[in-house]
Amino acid sequence: MSPFWGPLPARETVGAAAYRQLREAILRGDLPMGARVNELELARAWQVSRTPIRDALRRLEAEGLVQALPGRGVMVPVLSLADLDELYELREVLESRAARRAAQRATPEFHARLNALIRAFGAALKREDHDAMLSLDLEIHAAVAEMSGNGRLDQVLRTVRGQIHAVRLRTFRVRGRAAKSLKEMARLVAAMRVRDGRRAEDAMREHIASLRADLPALFGAAGAPGLL
Repeated sequence: MSPFWGPLPARETVGAAAYRQLREAILRGDLPMGARVNELELARAWQVSRTPIRDALRRLEAEGLVQALPGRGVMVPVLSLADLDELYELREVLESRAARRAAQRATPEFHARLNALIRAFGAALKREDHDAMLSLDLEIHAAVAEMSGNGRLDQVLRTVRGQIHAVRLRTFRVRGRAAKSLKEMARLVAAMRVRDGRRAEDAMREHIASLRADLPALFGAAGAPGLL
């Protein structure tokens, strides 16, 4: 039995706790791509019925974080290069729109937060701290989406970010990728600072397009069918 399946916290409903813990396990990589999720094992570990676990898995399936296999249970999907390309194309469209809206709605507090995050990212780059860079990158993109003021857009982007989370850390290990990201995000922050929606939109689109162009490097020269 996996050691990260501790008891469910009493402060949450069983279904909410099961969903949260499974989602966090997937995003942390405790359940990597290709891993099977065993309902019976979870029910025994948490001492609950399988019903709330099934409900949690349905929610995760709707977010694209797990995949039901007819007659074979549930697994964390293995993403192919084509899958990732589609997701990054979606990011390119949605995040650039969120950036335009965020620039137009930006508050002094938002500007201060972005400035602090980009400085911290630069410091993490100097330390070659990939985990810190990933966390800061997530915060920057989440802050922009939230500042857009469009709750539905923010929610869709949360779902997309969840689906690609397993590969985002790997992108920072591609040679030169983190330094490029810093320069690209610095241009985004500069556009936000002067509330230029069009510049912010263009900067975000160029950043995501640059990330998308680097995706094949994650699969190696042979172009593996899935990223494991």
